[in-house]
Amino acid sequence: MKKGRCTQVKKYIYSTVARMIRNNIRIFFSAPIEYGYTNFSIKLPANHMLPAYQQAHKKYDRFLPHLAKYMNHLDTIIDVGANVGDTLAGMVEQNPEANYICIEPDDLFYQYLEENIERIKIYKMDLKIRTIKALIGKNVSSVTLEGNKGTKHATGIGTGNIASVTLDEIISQTSYDNIRLLKTDVDGFDYDVLDSSISAIEKHKPMIFFECQFDYEYQKNGYAKTFSSLSSAGYCDWTIFDNFGEVILRTDDIAIIMQLLDYVWKQNSGLASRAIYYYDVLAVQQNDSKLIDSVLKEYT
Repeated sequence: MKKGRCTQVKKYIYSTVARMIRNNIRIFFSAPIEYGYTNFSIKLPANHMLPAYQQAHKKYDRFLPHLAKYMNHLDTIIDVGANVGDTLAGMVEQNPEANYICIEPDDLFYQYLEENIERIKIYKMDLKIRTIKALIGKNVSSVTLEGNKGTKHATGIGTGNIASVTLDEIISQTSYDNIRLLKTDVDGFDYDVLDSSISAIEKHKPMIFFECQFDYEYQKNGYAKTFSSLSSAGYCDWTIFDNFGEVILRTDDIAIIMQLLDYVWKQNSGLASRAIYYYDVLAVQQNDSKLIDSVLKEYT
């Protein structure tokens, strides 16, 4: 190996090892990550994976901020499973004028969420936002929240100490109207969140962006029923994203979506090699289809 090349390799190894050491030290001492946006920064828990995922995958968690650009100052965006406010930060960066409702049940994440909102407000003092600490659901209740690396999910259904409330109940208690976008990301139970929102969905007909992740057959069946319910409520334009944020397809055919559910289920069951882990889904009604034409065209 030539001397110059050898020196470059050594520098790369040294820098990689140094970065690993710094990361491990930060995690060991639970030092939060400072994560920067254009006009502000937020804090993430030490083991939060957002920075690594966004560095490795160009479109990871990028679509919702992109979509938020198309909302106006009268529109309300609901973020169920707001986590520490990282998706909110991305949306506010693109649209600081919309109304936001952020809902998060976990104590630690909610603490970070409120602190990060105060950080964002240094940039946008009149940010229109309401935070609600609640577990949203219809049939999934009395749970415990477990997880790591910046995400948590419900376990021990029926045996835990965290009760759920329907999103319809939450919305009935707010003064916000014109709900334009409903986002939900609750790791495996987004179908139950949407099932708890039927009255609001039928009234406001929002664009819906939700995570479709399932580990168990009852979850897969829950999503299948929810797709059918949304279809009956007028949703007919579906865009499916892989878990890295890339568009897989856009369709008006529910049967195709059912095939995609089976595709991931085979991987979950060990019957096929792992390619992706879950989908994100954008569902809209016919009157929003032209808007989504533009949104997707400009999503590069």
